[in-house]
Amino acid sequence: MTTCQPRYQLPKKAIKIDCPQCSPRHRKTLSQYVDRTTGDVLPLPFGRCDRESNCGYFLSPYHKGSSGLSFVDEQKGPPIPKEWFKMAAKWKKAGTTPEGVVTTLIQMEGATLEQAERVKNYIFLRPAYPTQPTQPAPVHVLPDEVLHQSLGRYEHNEFARFLVCHFGTEIATTLLQRFKVGTSTYFKGACVFWLVDEQNRVRGGQIALYDQTGHKVKYTNKEGERRACITSVRHALARKYKGETPPEWLAKIPEDAETWPVVFGLPQLHRAPIDAPIAIVEGPKTAIICSYYLPEFIWLAVGGKSYLKPERLEALRGRKIRLFPDLNAYHDTKNAQGRTVKGWLSIADQLQAAGFDVSVSDILEQLATDEEREKGLDMADYLLSESNTITALSDWSPGQLVTFDQSRIERLTVDFTSDYPPEWDAPAPADAAPIIRPIAYGSPEFHQWHHNTHTQP
Repeated sequence: MTTCQPRYQLPKKAIKIDCPQCSPRHRKTLSQYVDRTTGDVLPLPFGRCDRESNCGYFLSPYHKGSSGLSFVDEQKGPPIPKEWFKMAAKWKKAGTTPEGVVTTLIQMEGATLEQAERVKNYIFLRPAYPTQPTQPAPVHVLPDEVLHQSLGRYEHNEFARFLVCHFGTEIATTLLQRFKVGTSTYFKGACVFWLVDEQNRVRGGQIALYDQTGHKVKYTNKEGERRACITSVRHALARKYKGETPPEWLAKIPEDAETWPVVFGLPQLHRAPIDAPIAIVEGPKTAIICSYYLPEFIWLAVGGKSYLKPERLEALRGRKIRLFPDLNAYHDTKNAQGRTVKGWLSIADQLQAAGFDVSVSDILEQLATDEEREKGLDMADYLLSESNTITALSDWSPGQLVTFDQSRIERLTVDFTSDYPPEWDAPAPADAAPIIRPIAYGSPEFHQWHHNTHTQP
């Protein structure tokens, strides 16, 4: 027996807007109804507030108002003879166009334009019957103890030693714990970048070996190709139990399961302010290093631009997202076959169309030399370079003089805030040197530019 699904539903992946009853104090708590046949979102006032105990707002499109009619009743309009649908179906099968069906119903059956349009939409736009329900992608979860067993032994972890070399033991330990970085014996000295989703489920991990300079170690395979020493946790565990009976949870994970199912660094969302901006880079190493230099962002790694898809970023919907591509990933390019490979700019356009508040930073594009572009440097390369300094404004001491190149970079960072007065771009006197001092009435992260000819103590 089949069950008739209602046309208007609250989807499993909620589409949120402000509740008319509890906003603006609480933002984006109202789940909107969706028309299952067209995919259209119903406007206010229809929806259910998440704050059921404290707010309780709920208005269904099936609720009958004072007129005795519901939204659904009003949408139906005047009744339409069933014969019209049968005739329209035959005309469609005979090759009649949708416009021809409308015209014929009006001229031959005396239908109104609204009735004819409803018949046309039903015949031409409804999904084929029977429809196969969309199966959600399977979620494969690794036991927490597998992750916890890898944490520590950082003296044997080349990436951990690299962080200690640059930042010291205390800061390096904080970064390793924040991003749940483990140690692996698959490659001697390798680390594990664990992939944990917003529900704190361990979904996978990447094993990678770095050298003393913070770059991936490479080897030459049988075909003579240079490959980076990286693999997935699932592959490493399969090798470990080769010839033995694997644990039941591992046996359930197919060989073709996604190796990078979620964004790296998602657990940070639990302790970060809801309005904290998100910064997305490609690799985990870059996200970890950027989080130290630029702490005003929540730094995440997507694993590769091909993973920048709406379904992977659902946990970030409603937040401001800033993409920081590597130098070789910014624009669209041509592959060996001459086909266009989308860059992060094109991908950002698609994410915007899907309802995400996303933009792309061009800071590296503005600063890079041709040689740096050819190398495909990323944000971490610039941050760690002695010749290129990119620092968060909050890291500068009040009144500290900066060089021209540094001031230019810092100014781009200020441009990310919403409170950017136009007078900050006023021309400086010819003999002035730029300095930074905190705004007395503002947050410590926000700074204002002044010149030494009129700096206040």
